[in-house]
Amino acid sequence: MSAFPFIFHRFSCAIFFLLFYFAGQSIYSALALDWPQWRGPTRDGILPKEGLALNSLPDQPKLIWKIKSGEGLASPVVSNGFVFLFENRNNNETMVAISADDGSVKWATELSPVFEDGQGPRGPRCTPVVVGEQVFAQCSRGTLHCLDFQSGKILWEVDYSTLGMKFIGEKGLTPGARRHGFTNAPLVIGDMVYALAGGKRNSVVCFSRKTGQLIWNALDYEPGYAPPIPATLAGKQQFICFFVKGVTGVDVRNGEELWHIPMKTDYGRHVAAPLVYKNIVIAGSHQVGLQGIQITKSNENLSAEVIWKNIEAQPNISHGVLVNEHYYGLGDPAKLVCVNINSGKTIWSNDSLSFPDSKRAMAAFIVMKNNILSLTSGGELCLFSASKIKFKELGRTQVCGINWCMPAYTDGKLYVRDGIKKKGGNLICVDLTKQD
Repeated sequence: MSAFPFIFHRFSCAIFFLLFYFAGQSIYSALALDWPQWRGPTRDGILPKEGLALNSLPDQPKLIWKIKSGEGLASPVVSNGFVFLFENRNNNETMVAISADDGSVKWATELSPVFEDGQGPRGPRCTPVVVGEQVFAQCSRGTLHCLDFQSGKILWEVDYSTLGMKFIGEKGLTPGARRHGFTNAPLVIGDMVYALAGGKRNSVVCFSRKTGQLIWNALDYEPGYAPPIPATLAGKQQFICFFVKGVTGVDVRNGEELWHIPMKTDYGRHVAAPLVYKNIVIAGSHQVGLQGIQITKSNENLSAEVIWKNIEAQPNISHGVLVNEHYYGLGDPAKLVCVNINSGKTIWSNDSLSFPDSKRAMAAFIVMKNNILSLTSGGELCLFSASKIKFKELGRTQVCGINWCMPAYTDGKLYVRDGIKKKGGNLICVDLTKQD
């Protein structure tokens, strides 16, 4: 038998992979100076090297504008001169496009009836994703919408219930996203949109970015609250999902499970997004601690092994960051921790960050080269050095009220949403390079 068909198949797969990879790279490099999705261009809280890093904070940052916002827990994102905010308007989860210059509203599109539970405001939980001329919004009850950047017109939409997902809400022992709403922002790579829908054979679904057509669906896990994170581990392109039952590596091409590490917590409350350093995945949750997971390759298969656990550094509802082989994040109880990624040992911990409620403490982090900017749930900004030795504060200032949202940062300006109770709050733009 001729070897040509086999060789041709391998060659075709290689070409497909390269085209797929570089398509994804081109999208995100083009948006490098924007903040087009949750935690920035690469979903890890790291400011692109071209971005304006801060070495200090003004005592009173200059207020550029401030507008009222509806209820919601979705973070603002910034792309091509506009801020996109997902909020409650007229009891509907509504995507709003706002001028980044003056806070004026360009358009608003109502998408789905609001969801309410006992943990937060009535409104969307999921941060939008902007890619090119498309805005992707996932509603609390499990619908995905693609909107036109310029007009807000709905280009296509998908209801996860048509794929077998049954949204229940805060009832009984329902775990994960079906309990408190879909918070896990969809992931866009090249011409594909990946989402965690839930339901039999629909844990992970892949849609055409242009048409919304279902490309493939896979796995039987319940989605948690963390979004999928893109990564290349042991030479394999994948994305990492923190499901109700644990952490899983998923093949971008077909949804195949590449590896899995079980993690079990009450109600599957896995919020913190996994992070990646070389071939180590850093993931964790309350009750199970922060864990280092080593990914290795044998023949064509990947395997995963927990190489360390750190209970002190266990994340709750905050997402840590990585700088120079160290993890910085909010541990238990509400302490800032620095953990060595290779050993899992705590290098230092500090309680200098203040919170309105230590049991529900939340802090957002942005890496600015060798410094880290944090925003606490009390609305206080703190800039500190990413030191391996001790906590070193570089500046501190109050910028907003109580919040649980990741801010957006671009060109020295910080876009912050506050207000986690009923009646909404504010969307605020401040210049961190100027004094008011």
